[in-house]
Amino acid sequence: MPRNRQQIPREERTGDLLAAATELFLAKGYDKTTMADISAAAGVARGNVYWYFDSKDDIFAAVMDRMLSREIRTLSAEQAGADPLSRLVRGLSDMRYSRPLHQAMHDRLPHSEAVRAAHNTFLAWIVGLVDEVMAEHGLDGDPDIDATLLRDTVVTVFEGAHVPNDRNRPAHEMLRFLMESVLAGRSPVKRA
Repeated sequence: MPRNRQQIPREERTGDLLAAATELFLAKGYDKTTMADISAAAGVARGNVYWYFDSKDDIFAAVMDRMLSREIRTLSAEQAGADPLSRLVRGLSDMRYSRPLHQAMHDRLPHSEAVRAAHNTFLAWIVGLVDEVMAEHGLDGDPDIDATLLRDTVVTVFEGAHVPNDRNRPAHEMLRFLMESVLAGRSPVKRA
């Protein structure tokens, strides 16, 4: 016999909503997914979704945070002995399936603090791995390397790779090239 909805713990219901929203956002995209779609897929009355999430942007931000957290956990387990550059490249490569959702994040940034926060969490993960690469190679204290410029360049390359273009070169390939160039001393980010 199914449990009464009131007996289902809040965390479990939230998980159901996030699972349904993730599947729908990946299948239909942000714009074509409605709160009614999410509520129906999760088996929650439409109005009750708003007890858990204030808006579609809030559930979208939670989905993106959840996807990133899972990816980080997976990478930590599978790539425990790998160098930071390999973890960064692998993580970005593994997340290519969510590229349309990353673009949707950009579209929603001006409209939602929750989406901005989720996006910033993602960028902080990238920057953290760049910092690990620099530390591993002794560049974090190198006076000839402008660490802020390197971080900003990596983020810009990643963000720019998600803008539709004719080349469609994967971000992880460009970032590996950039970081390997820096490590080899052919850096465009040396201090003047």
